[in-house]
Amino acid sequence: MTTASAGKSPILLYGLLFGVISIVYTVILYLGGVNAYMHPSNKYLGVVIAVGFAFLTAWQLRKQQGGYLEFADALKGIFKVMVIGILLSTIFDYVLFNYIDTAFREALRQASIDAMIYEMEKSNMPQSKIDQTLEWMEKFNSFGLAAQALAFAVRCILHFIIALIVAGIMKKKRPFFENSFNQ
Repeated sequence: MTTASAGKSPILLYGLLFGVISIVYTVILYLGGVNAYMHPSNKYLGVVIAVGFAFLTAWQLRKQQGGYLEFADALKGIFKVMVIGILLSTIFDYVLFNYIDTAFREALRQASIDAMIYEMEKSNMPQSKIDQTLEWMEKFNSFGLAAQALAFAVRCILHFIIALIVAGIMKKKRPFFENSFNQ
């Protein structure tokens, strides 16, 4: 990326927008209640949002560089946007579940335990294993700081894979002899 275009980088803007849209999406699911929040299809829409921002970032970076974009520049730019958005979303989730609505957190926790027990019983798991898992789940605070930090790291890894794929699709190298004859 050239120095002139570095000041007009869309990375911070798109990172903030990705974070805000992720937060709005979380609020919409939250307002829908526990069942809406935990519905499996909602994860797919979250991925679609991330992929959309990845393509938007790469497209804007490529546009700034005259229609060309190196793979490394695309990967760095996209991943930075993803990390900014994920960080904002994680901070919001932590505040929402630990300070704003702890009752909703407990309802989510209980619904997760119920869903896990249902799946284990459906797969004919021994009762001793179900009890052991239930005991562990009762103790584990998936909304605490350590769990949220782990979730942030895992989300970053998954979004890095998205960034790799989109960077590979959106890269476009400058022709080797592009400026040779124009001088």
